[in-house]
Amino acid sequence: MFIRRSLAVLAIALVFAGSALAAPAIWKVSDEDSSIWLFGSIHLLPPGTAWRTDLFESLIDEADRVYFETDLGPEAQPKIIALTMERGFARDGRLLNQRISDKLMGKVRSAAERFAVPVPTLLAMQPWMAASTISISALVEAGYDPNAGVDTELQLGIPADRQGFLETAEQQIEVIAGGTEADQIIMLEATLAEVERIVIMIDEMKEAWLGGTPETLADLFLAEMGAYGEGFMERLIVDRNRNWVEQIEVMLAENEAAFLVVGAGHLVGEHSVVKLLEQQGFSSERVQ
Repeated sequence: MFIRRSLAVLAIALVFAGSALAAPAIWKVSDEDSSIWLFGSIHLLPPGTAWRTDLFESLIDEADRVYFETDLGPEAQPKIIALTMERGFARDGRLLNQRISDKLMGKVRSAAERFAVPVPTLLAMQPWMAASTISISALVEAGYDPNAGVDTELQLGIPADRQGFLETAEQQIEVIAGGTEADQIIMLEATLAEVERIVIMIDEMKEAWLGGTPETLADLFLAEMGAYGEGFMERLIVDRNRNWVEQIEVMLAENEAAFLVVGAGHLVGEHSVVKLLEQQGFSSERVQ
């Protein structure tokens, strides 16, 4: 799914790092009489990547409800595709080469040739969608599969009546499509500057994720995201984390045993969901 793939490229993604004890991190956050669990996911993975543990399976089975960022199920796909097309393709008659400099367009053409993306298709796109399309194409070529991501796999296996969502598809696409044209061009420039090493970067993040080293993941993620501009980081991480924390506070107040699956980039760094909940007076403990 395009939106999810885009966020994956801009926000996380990561092969087993050796030790049999290593595993993706899980946090427990509690108030006086209830707890919720937070699991950082990877939105694209190579097929066959092993990441589930006995503890993960136990916690997700016992949860009252499993929350995801947004609905990725088959019934939601038509709406997601329509929103992506509406926000991602230009409707004012201006082509991409009329929005960006000749030098940047030259880089777009080079990347399009390198990763077999039709230039006419890119020309019809907004800068943010062109950036996402190029980066996703690079990852797919390297063996990453949007359908092998944690969120997609889990949603297919959990009954609909046990699933909850932290935001709508409209809210999620607004994160990457909602900036100014200048913001989107910064995103495109940053993507093209890193496209030849994006697979190396994502592999390193994947190793950190599977290896259970969120501190390393945080360093890699924040260093990469810095090139996309402060406004983008605010929309992608800070604003969304604050919104989710408000929802989590309600879950804890209502004693709901909730298990949340969100992008791993939201659980690391000074603005992480875990840190924000600690600042609100809740206790946290890493249990995996």
